[in-house]
Amino acid sequence: MKNILLGINVLLLALVGYLYYLHFHNSKNNSHQNVMASSGSSIDNIKAKVAYIDLDSLQNNYGYYQKLKEDFERKQSQANDEISAMQKKYQTRAMQLQQKAATMNQKEQEAAMQEMNKMQQDLQVCKQNIDNELYNENSKMKEDILMRIQDFLKVYNKDGKYSYIFSYEPGFMFYKDSTLNITPDVIVGLNKLDSSNKK
Repeated sequence: MKNILLGINVLLLALVGYLYYLHFHNSKNNSHQNVMASSGSSIDNIKAKVAYIDLDSLQNNYGYYQKLKEDFERKQSQANDEISAMQKKYQTRAMQLQQKAATMNQKEQEAAMQEMNKMQQDLQVCKQNIDNELYNENSKMKEDILMRIQDFLKVYNKDGKYSYIFSYEPGFMFYKDSTLNITPDVIVGLNKLDSSNKK
């Protein structure tokens, strides 16, 4: 009899514990859902306004960028001409020494080899220096343009109309709403800014 009463008490205790768990677990979930719902509604109320700039269009129509690009391409062309001239000089000298090779003694051949090695090393060093110079020039140009765009956008968006302004490049976004495109405004503004700075 005692064992039956003990079993019933244990069963009742387990049921009370289970009911207690269900009651507080459900109220915790409900309060969590209420918090999520209220925070979700506050997020819905704060709508971020975005815009984008089409970089291809900006690059094609921004006068200052075009000028920097032309200057850079001129330097790049001059650098390529310089490297081509050095390569031609190296090849011409190599052919001269090759033609004389049959009549050279061992000492002259060694001197010719050293000369060719030095010319080749000089050519490689010159090419490396030119590549580094062009890379640094290109990096500075990009940084300059980026700073100009950012400075302009700070003034352009001083009323806080946009929360985000993205740059668009083909292949980067799958869809874009053309009503969010502020590229024409930015191009006009940047070009005006540059022309007023020249005066």
